[in-house]
Formats: sequence, C-alpha cells, structure tokens
Amino acid sequence: MSWHTYEIRDYADDLPIICATLAEAKQRGRRRAARLGIEVLIYEMDPMCGERFLMALH
Repeated sequence: MSWHTYEIRDYADDLPIICATLAEAKQRGRRRAARLGIEVLIYEMDPMCGERFLMALH
C-alpha cells in the first residue's frame, strides 16, 4: 500500500503547495484560483509511481 499526497501548483514546473488529501487540495486550489484569477493544477504524488496530473481548477 502506498501513501499519496496531493500538490497544487500555479504552473506545471512551479513549486508545489502540499496537501494531505484530495479534498484539501481542491478547496485550497479553488480559493487560490479565485484569488489570483488563474488556473491551478492538482497532482497526485505517489512515492512508488511518481506524480500524476489530476485536474485543473479555474
């Protein structure tokens, strides 16, 4: 069993904001997108498989 974390980023190569759950990442991502007026990307981080893009929030 692997332990996943989630990251929100303003751009694909940007420094991440690490979140413990997908719900937290969505909530923080929506607030950030609304505040900055930009698209925010959410990635799932798996120590065994690496990163996987999940969604973009507007």
